Amino acid sequence: MNTITANGITYNLPASIADVQQLITQARQTNVEIRVRGAYHSVPPAISTDAGNAAGQPCINIMLSNLNAVSIDANAGTVTAQAGCHLGYDPFDPTEISTWENSLFYQLNQAGFAVPDMGGIIHQTVGGFLSTGSAGGSTDYSFNEQLISITFIPANTDNPEPVTVSINDADTDNFYAAGVSLGLLGIIVSATFKLVPRYCIQGNETITTIADCAIDMTGNGVAGKSSMRDFLLNTEYTRILWYPQPSVTKATVWQAKQIPYTDQNIVPYEELPAVNLFGVTTTIPVQIAADLVYTAIGKWPTWFGNIVGTNTDLYKGGVNFVNNNFYTPNGILSAILDLFVKPGVQNFLDYWYRSLPMDNNMSDKLFPVEFTELWIPFDATSPTDTVAQVLQTLNNLFNTIYADQSGPIPAGAFCTELYAAKPSKFWMSPANGANNVFRVDVFWFGNNNGSPADSFYPLFWNALQPYNFRCHWGKYLPAANSTQGTSYLQQQYPMWNKFMQLRQQYDPMQVFVNDYWRSQLGIPMP
Repeated sequence: MNTITANGITYNLPASIADVQQLITQARQTNVEIRVRGAYHSVPPAISTDAGNAAGQPCINIMLSNLNAVSIDANAGTVTAQAGCHLGYDPFDPTEISTWENSLFYQLNQAGFAVPDMGGIIHQTVGGFLSTGSAGGSTDYSFNEQLISITFIPANTDNPEPVTVSINDADTDNFYAAGVSLGLLGIIVSATFKLVPRYCIQGNETITTIADCAIDMTGNGVAGKSSMRDFLLNTEYTRILWYPQPSVTKATVWQAKQIPYTDQNIVPYEELPAVNLFGVTTTIPVQIAADLVYTAIGKWPTWFGNIVGTNTDLYKGGVNFVNNNFYTPNGILSAILDLFVKPGVQNFLDYWYRSLPMDNNMSDKLFPVEFTELWIPFDATSPTDTVAQVLQTLNNLFNTIYADQSGPIPAGAFCTELYAAKPSKFWMSPANGANNVFRVDVFWFGNNNGSPADSFYPLFWNALQPYNFRCHWGKYLPAANSTQGTSYLQQQYPMWNKFMQLRQQYDPMQVFVNDYWRSQLGIPMP
């Protein structure tokens, strides 16, 4: 079996179901962990194994890049994709197997089909996207809602047989448990989805001040403006980037709808302006510039002290000047964001697979963004508007953070993303339940000094706890022993205990459980 090393980890590259069975058997017999990496888009501890067992035998890490076959049944309008198939092209695939032509979405489009929704990027593998319950920004459509069946290989015996669970089973418990399983029930090897005819999307992105935004960003109810709840419910696809800093107060509102598929008058959405570099049209130079600017902010004032010395008048004067002028009207941050967040309207009409994942051309390497993603259930018809209450809470929090036009410079220099998702029947989906969810993504630039989990994210976790948020499993989670840790999580998922019972049934030796998930989910040692 071939292997490859990436990020200092050696990955096995199984080429068949038998290879996966062999690796699981090896993990059981040597009592080591076995985990699967997809596109490495989740936080690293959620993906990989720990160091090894007490005898010094290394754990087993896998990439399913060779298991990427796609089979489309045009008559039934379904597709079966192996778990290692990428949704789109992954430019950072260390195996270099991923191409646009062997991606799921390319093959669907060529056959005249599509899926109705996806996330903001499409680098992920089929197995990885399913495992964490990822979703796009829509209360009308859902990727997971298209799932018909899923096949995984458990670790309940040596040479374990694949298990296929389906929405058509007489008892659908195992299906709704396996659909979002964090890699804890078994190794997903394939999934079958129902499809829709391919389509285009048409929409616009509008950048305005908060005062001029068509959506009420205060949550207080502003005459002449749509409430956020109504906007999320009445718009097919949405995404809002909110810059709440007192010197900025801008909003970028992205919205779109499906239209019939066409090759005419195509105008792709551009998140950043593209330039010609070596004969190739690309946004990379602009991303490099943005990265340099945000890195300078994120590592302030460390880099300045390294250059001029921390015990100098220049350093002390520079730090004092920046601190006093960063958030002021027409100050440093306002000038910087005016370069990248310019008021105006961009109209677009494009193929479903290209502009619906609106962040897909942003490089994780050139412009690394980390975030915690809070999913908050809201009732579409209740007199109590939970979405408005959340906005009010966030505004109060931002007012506190930026009191006296101050605040944490690296953390506060970025934005917050707002969008929604449909309810989900999958037990461990953050959208599980009968209600839509309002999603609050708190961004952190990856090159900032320190960790957002130390003091920045807890501000939001604490403030939004009364709304019973659930976090996206692949992003930053509150510490297991915190107020929003394991005990809190157990209360948020009605099928928690049944999921844990199935986890024990399919993996009694806990070969799929690393220390991170053992801690976060409160799984006792075997």
